[in-house]
Amino acid sequence: MSNTVQQKERFHFLDGLRGIAASMIVIHHAFTSNIGKFLDAHHLGVLSFLYRNFTQSGVELFFVLSGVVLLRPYLRQERKFEVGKYFYRRARRIYPPFWGALAFGTLVVYLNTTYPTWYSRILIPFSFTNTVRQIAIFSPRGGYYNLAWWSLQIELLFYIFVPAVIYFSSKPERWNAKKLFFLIPFSIAAVVGLQMFFTNYLPGQYTIYHVSANIYKFIDYPVCFMMGTYLACKNENNNTARILMLLGLATLIVSYFYVPLVSSAYGLIYGGFIMMAFNTVSIKKVLSNPIMIWLGERSYSLFLIHFSVFYFTNFIVSHITPDRNSTYALLTRLIGIPLALFFAMLLFHFVERRQARGLLTEKAFWPWQAKKVMVDQGF
Repeated sequence: MSNTVQQKERFHFLDGLRGIAASMIVIHHAFTSNIGKFLDAHHLGVLSFLYRNFTQSGVELFFVLSGVVLLRPYLRQERKFEVGKYFYRRARRIYPPFWGALAFGTLVVYLNTTYPTWYSRILIPFSFTNTVRQIAIFSPRGGYYNLAWWSLQIELLFYIFVPAVIYFSSKPERWNAKKLFFLIPFSIAAVVGLQMFFTNYLPGQYTIYHVSANIYKFIDYPVCFMMGTYLACKNENNNTARILMLLGLATLIVSYFYVPLVSSAYGLIYGGFIMMAFNTVSIKKVLSNPIMIWLGERSYSLFLIHFSVFYFTNFIVSHITPDRNSTYALLTRLIGIPLALFFAMLLFHFVERRQARGLLTEKAFWPWQAKKVMVDQGF
C-alpha cells in the first residue's frame, strides 16, 4: 500500500489523543496513589475518587480509540476485510514491541529477585515459568512482570471479536443516533448484570469489591468498544456529542455509589469528545501539534515500558533509601518519568516503528525534531 493511501487512512489528531491517554496512565502510575492517599487523609473522598479514576481512564480512552481506528477502514469500505490478513497484521503490530518490553521487564524483575532490597518484595518474583506465561500476553490470572500489561489482553480479546463486530455492523446506514441512545442503557444494564453474576457466582475471577486485573475485567468495557464501533460507522453532529458527554457525566456521578460503572461513564465521555473532535477544527489543531503527534505515535511503546522503567528506577533508588520516604518519592519520579520516555523512544525507534504504518514522525527521534520532519512531508 502506498504511503499516500496510508496517510489517508490515519487521522493524525487521534494520535494526539493517544499521547494524552498514555500520559494519563503514566501519571496514574507515578502520582495517583500518593495524591489519592493525601486527599483521603484530608477527608476529600469525592475529589480523590474523581482524580483516581480520571487518571486511570486513559485505559478507557485507548479502548474507544481502538474501535475507531481499527474498524473505520473496514466499516466504511475503505479497505477489504480479510480475516487472515487482519489477524496477521494485528499480531505483527502488537507482539514485537511487547516482546521487546517483556525482555526489558524480565531483566528488571531478574535483578530485583537476584539482588533483593526492601523494594524487591513488592514485585512478582522472576521465574522461567512466569516469563513464558507472559509471552502470548493472555494470562487469565493476571500476574505480569509489568502491572500495566493486564489491559493488553482486554484489547486482544476485542480484536478476536472484530470479525463478528464487522459482520453485524457491515451496513452502517442502519445505525443512527436514536438507535445508539436506545442501546446505551441496555448495554450498561448488561454490564451491571455481568458484574453481579461474576461477583455472586465466580468471585475468584471477578468481583465488584476490588480490582481484578485479569481477562475477566473485559466485562467492564463493552460501552467503550461500542462507542468506538459506532464512531467507526457514523459521523454525528456536535449536539449528539454533547448529549453523550452529559450522559457520561451523569453515569460518572452514579459511579461514585457503584464504582464499576466508571468505565462505562468514561466510554460515553470520550466517545462524545472524539465525535466532537472530528467536527471541530480548533480541537483537531491542538491535537495535531507536532509534539502531540510525536508522543501519540510512541504511545504504545510508552504504555508498554513505563512501568518496568519505574520498577528499575525504584530498585536502584532503594539501595540508597531505607524505605518509601520523601527522598525516595522525589528521586524515583524525577528520574523515572524522563527515563521511561527515553526507553519508550528506544523501543519505538528500534522495534515499533517497523510494524506501524502511516507515521509522520518516524524519523524524529527527539520530540523537538517532529515539526521539521512533518513539514518536510508537507503536513
